[in-house]
Amino acid sequence: MINMVKKTTPRKRGGLGANPLDALVPSVKAASKASRRGLAPVGTTPRREKLAKAKGAQKDRYTLHLPVDLMEKAKNAAYWTPGLTLAGLAMAGISAELERLEKKHGGPFKVRERELVGGRPFGS
Repeated sequence: MINMVKKTTPRKRGGLGANPLDALVPSVKAASKASRRGLAPVGTTPRREKLAKAKGAQKDRYTLHLPVDLMEKAKNAAYWTPGLTLAGLAMAGISAELERLEKKHGGPFKVRERELVGGRPFGS
């Protein structure tokens, strides 16, 4: 008895190409042209370079209660600034404020002795 096995080759699928987002995302050539003209590509400001280290770090989710008008301003800024997200804006703002507080304090704060107490502050 002879075993006959039909060999199949994988079919190539048609489509939009290797990556359909290539049409939407600026290419490396566009970024290099921008740098030759003296323009910094989006996300390469000194502050963002500092924050880039934190991007690879483990992240956690937090819920904050903020004034509506502040959030509207933040949403407008994120909408009109290419590459900016609310999370990125919050991270940049918190980092800048921590730098200011540490400078005023004379250096980094010590590690807290216990977890923060949640809820509304007394007297509010």
